[in-house]
Amino acid sequence: MSTPPPISEKNLTYLALAGFFVAALAGAGTFYVRYPYTEDGQAYLMIGYLVCSLILFFAVKLWKLPLIGVAVVLSIGVLAYANKKFDWRENYIQMAKMGQPFFLEEMIDRYPTFEEYTFDFLGAPDWVRFNEECVQPALLNQVIQPRCATFDLIQRFYRIDMQAAMITHLNKMRETAKRIEEGQMKKRSEYISCLASKECAAIPLLPKGIDANRIDPTSRDYIGIRQAFWSLINERKMSQETCALTPICRALVNMKVVEPNKLPF
Repeated sequence: MSTPPPISEKNLTYLALAGFFVAALAGAGTFYVRYPYTEDGQAYLMIGYLVCSLILFFAVKLWKLPLIGVAVVLSIGVLAYANKKFDWRENYIQMAKMGQPFFLEEMIDRYPTFEEYTFDFLGAPDWVRFNEECVQPALLNQVIQPRCATFDLIQRFYRIDMQAAMITHLNKMRETAKRIEEGQMKKRSEYISCLASKECAAIPLLPKGIDANRIDPTSRDYIGIRQAFWSLINERKMSQETCALTPICRALVNMKVVEPNKLPF
């Protein structure tokens, strides 16, 4: 037996409209304030929240108490989930602004969404966990999990074809070195801009302020960096010198995925 409404039908409509506008404005305010941290999929949550607000309107207007409860719970849930996505994106952006961008930024086209990180069934490459569980421990000489030990295991647990990714990355490094060698990027600022646009990859370069033209080619000054740079120009595969100066390659060596003298890329 349904519970009779406590007020007239006319006033119930007013109450329903008030509830709808309060809920809709609360959601709109949240999405507007946090708009700079929007990522893929957020628009669907906005639509979902609006639908919940409409359900709340009709539930109040018809005085369906169970439906009112469902609408309220769904609205809170959608807004909470949207804030999780905002938090995820905000952390990524704020860390970059603080000078701590995602370590494997060069390896990816875009940072994974909250869903891609959270739900395995989506099958998205898990670059974030791979960095946290494999790359960073390897670079810090910490204990490395067994799942990081081979290309096949990385593919199975993190859904990343790391060998193909390294070949793509090496090709970008080689193109970057060629552009610098051919004089297409004469200023360090141009190189930094190219990195930011993801058209280039970080490569071994002489320290800021050191003019390559003033270094005696027969000297040993910065020899490791010089050899690593020219190997990108002259060799088909990554050299040991270049690998030692490329963090992701050095991590793969420390993880025992590859041997420095038998690099498969």
